[in-house]
Amino acid sequence: MARIICIEDSGEFQIYLSSILRVHTLVFFGTIDDAIRSIEKSSNKYDLILLDLSLPDGNGAAALPKLRETLGDQTIPCIIISSNTDPFSKVAAFGVGADDYICKPPDSNELKARVEAKLRWSASKATETSIITYEDLTINSDTMLVEIVSEKGIRENINLTPLEFKILKLLLTRPEQVFTRDMIIDRLWGVGKYITERTIDAHVSHLRKKISSSKALISTVLGTGYKISKQ
Repeated sequence: MARIICIEDSGEFQIYLSSILRVHTLVFFGTIDDAIRSIEKSSNKYDLILLDLSLPDGNGAAALPKLRETLGDQTIPCIIISSNTDPFSKVAAFGVGADDYICKPPDSNELKARVEAKLRWSASKATETSIITYEDLTINSDTMLVEIVSEKGIRENINLTPLEFKILKLLLTRPEQVFTRDMIIDRLWGVGKYITERTIDAHVSHLRKKISSSKALISTVLGTGYKISKQ
């Protein structure tokens, strides 16, 4: 489950987006200023920006660099969703760093596919980090080493299968974020692969047992998926 900031002044279109992307958390703002003020006052992290061009207080694309600066993340993907079909507007949006451009009204399946594609890209960039540490848990992608380090400095090596390692690393890219089973399948196997939810559950069950001595806890979110958080 991703957290998406959506700057869109049409209430009707906000409802439309909410219905299509209901597996994710969408946080709506009607103006650029409202979004920036809220971000400055909050510590919330976002995984994706959905941005309209024609907003009451200016052009959304022109505000994108400032928006990313306020979010503190220049790599967060942004999809422009606009009724403006002018090629010049599209070129200008890409010129300031937009990652995709969708014309209104978007096809629901296409919109979902593009959103998931950008979220996978974002997750893959995050997982490029060789070493990730969370609580007493450290993983090293270069050596495939997983360790639990006690407060006294005692290191416990954890032997994981390659798939268990990938699942753990994915969860650790966004602690506290819920990853649905479909998201795990898409990001580890790819879209279109037939992997059952039971397969995911079995791998997570084995992984959870292997890191049971850690302060990092893999929790089941009923009917949705999994997240890693502090015990």
